[in-house]
Order: sequence, then structure tokens, then C-alpha cells
Amino acid sequence: MLKLGFCITGSFCSMDDMLMVLEKLVKLYDIEVFLTEHVNTMDTRFHSRDELVEKIQALVPKKIHTTIQEAEIYGPIKKLDIVLVYPCDGATLAKLNYGINDNAVTMLVKSSLRNQVPIVLGVFSNDVLTHSGKNLIELMGKKNFYFVPMYQDEYIKKPNSMIACHQKVIPTLEAALKHQQYQPFILGYKEV
Repeated sequence: MLKLGFCITGSFCSMDDMLMVLEKLVKLYDIEVFLTEHVNTMDTRFHSRDELVEKIQALVPKKIHTTIQEAEIYGPIKKLDIVLVYPCDGATLAKLNYGINDNAVTMLVKSSLRNQVPIVLGVFSNDVLTHSGKNLIELMGKKNFYFVPMYQDEYIKKPNSMIACHQKVIPTLEAALKHQQYQPFILGYKEV
């Protein structure tokens, strides 16, 4: 099986969607899970930290990587075939665009890019059509970054928000392994 780095960042309202995607991917890939510090330490109105980690470990019964040191070795020593950041929040999008490395997820991406590993981002952001949009567009032009197709999720209440389509994750990974962006990238909107 191909080795997949599955990275989870702090788009907390997206965790049920993330778990659904992870459940599908464990049948297709040998997965290593990486969490940002916020995901690893915060209780939210959607999940407690312990509940979320328990659900992840029920799907991937391996040690979850939560530190920069644990992620760094996936460049020079351990190798992955592909990395998926899902959900990728707006803060992580900005950090990746500007090369900021301050947690296990950003370190894994940096370590994997040195080996030309495809990085797939499943973006979930309330401001991707305003502030975060600049980072998305710039990353689209950078080598080895690919994106899960997106749609507007709540265009009336949140007109600047877009989210990745969980149904497009698997074909996006397959395309990224060939260093291609899955198309179409913009899917329109979800009926509200």
C-alpha cells in the first residue's frame, strides 16, 4: 500500500467530514496521522480532544504524531508517497504559503516537499473568497501542491466561505500522485 500522511488542522466544524474521509482512506493507504497543537489540545463545541483522538485511533491504531520532531524525520529518514491536509484551515494555508513551520503538520509538509512528495490540501475556510484566497491562489502556482475541489457551503450566511468536497478526495489523491490537479477545481455551491 502507498504511504499517506494524513494531517488534521483546526477547522473544528469539519471533523465529522474528516473522519468520514479517513474511514475511506484506511482501506486504500498505509496512513500516518499528524495533528496540529490546537487539534491535539483543544476541546470544542464539536468534539472534545479526547473523543476526537479516540475516533481517529479507532480508524488508525498507530501513534498519532503531534510534534515537530516526530514529523521532521519524514523527510530524510521515513518517506511518504503523498500527504493530505484535511481539513486545511486558513491559518495553515497561510503558513504553507509563506513557509512558516511551527507544528507537526507544517513540518511534515516541509519535510515531504524536499522529496518532491505531492501535497494535497482539502481547504475549509470561512474567508477563502477574501483574505485567505490570496494564499490559496499563490499555493496553486507552487510546485507539488494540489487541491481537493471546493464549493461554497453557505453562500447566503457565509458568502466568503468555501469547503473541500469529501467525495473528490480519492480522485484528487490519484491525480496528485501523477502530479496533476484534479479538475474541475471549482464546483459551485451547495444548495441551502
